[in-house]
Amino acid sequence: MTGLNTKEEALFEYISTGKVEEAKELISSGEVSVDCEDKEGMTPLSSAAFKGSEELAKFLIAAGADVNTKAHKHGYTPLMFAALAGKPDLCRVLMDGGAYSQKTNTINKTASEMAAFVGQHECVTVINNHVSIDEVEKFLHPKGPDSEEKFPVEFVRFCHGLTSSHKIHPVAILFHLRENADHLERKKKILYVVDRVFEKQLRCKEPNEVMSMKLWLVLFTLRETFKFMDDRLKGGGPVTSKADLCTAYAKYMLKMNPDDKVRENLDRHLRAAIVAFPYRQSLLFETMVKAMAKTKFGERPSAYEYIVQALFGQRIFALNKFCSTCGGPGANKRCPICKLPYCAQECQKFDWPIHKKVCAAIAERNEKGEEEMGEGLGDGESPREKEEEETVGEENKEIVDVEDVHLGLEQMDIQK
Repeated sequence: MTGLNTKEEALFEYISTGKVEEAKELISSGEVSVDCEDKEGMTPLSSAAFKGSEELAKFLIAAGADVNTKAHKHGYTPLMFAALAGKPDLCRVLMDGGAYSQKTNTINKTASEMAAFVGQHECVTVINNHVSIDEVEKFLHPKGPDSEEKFPVEFVRFCHGLTSSHKIHPVAILFHLRENADHLERKKKILYVVDRVFEKQLRCKEPNEVMSMKLWLVLFTLRETFKFMDDRLKGGGPVTSKADLCTAYAKYMLKMNPDDKVRENLDRHLRAAIVAFPYRQSLLFETMVKAMAKTKFGERPSAYEYIVQALFGQRIFALNKFCSTCGGPGANKRCPICKLPYCAQECQKFDWPIHKKVCAAIAERNEKGEEEMGEGLGDGESPREKEEEETVGEENKEIVDVEDVHLGLEQMDIQK
């Protein structure tokens, strides 16, 4: 490294070796600049982004680090490094912190294009479907500090999470609601904010059909969830917390019988959501309706499979297994019996009371070649037997060589 003092050299060493606490302590001491550069033009935030350290990135942003720095010799921004590292949540953190997704490097490529080149399609989705927290803030506080209603910052972040997340699976949304059940008292305001952000997508100079459909699916699930809650609370039974009601509705969505090829309640919900999309002239809407019409209800492909391909692309669908519980990509755990994937043990445990009744039937259909739950809707580890799929997880993937990526993109441009 050149141009760095001893303390700054130590900071880059801490980041490189994953010593987050030591790095934070050094930054807090004031003895280093948060935007110091090594010989390659890497700043601490760029390095943290490439290492995939979300915690350190948040700390550096809070300390005033430049989220749009292009000091790197090839003009790479921290967002580009996070995208190359395959860290969708970190990409979201950087954009929430003010990172511009349309910034280009010396070969005129954006972070999204860089991510696509190295196969990080979830990062592509996150970057292309981002909603800033400022946008949500404007709907909650239209007159800024002079707004009549004032909402706590936690509620603003909760609403932002609903609109900016790329997770559109109903159970994933229900899990998010359950974790933030205290905010559900403001259901009218929640629906208002999501609806406003949704409406904005097709009522602007550059309409975004994908974002519009994504937000519609979130809004539809929210409306149905609140209806479910209201019906249960009006039923006169024992008082149940909103968190428990979210759990109950998620279990209802996941219900499955041995003869079922899809989770019918979930499939019915998603098909109804697509049909209810209000902008009928949308090309994406027409395409999805025509595609789903080819499959009889209860058969594969499921509605969620169609939605994933339409919103996130066939490549991310083909390269990923999707969790049988929450629909999340990268589900590397498998049921040892029927081979359905799960993203985490928590999702498997949540689904186990349902899955244990259908596992043998699914396994039998798989043996007969009748069904392959490759939608990524899957089952992970059984509580009785834990067996991780022998695929390479994110944490074990080889680190991308930036120079190789840059050279590859340069050569592609030359060939054009």
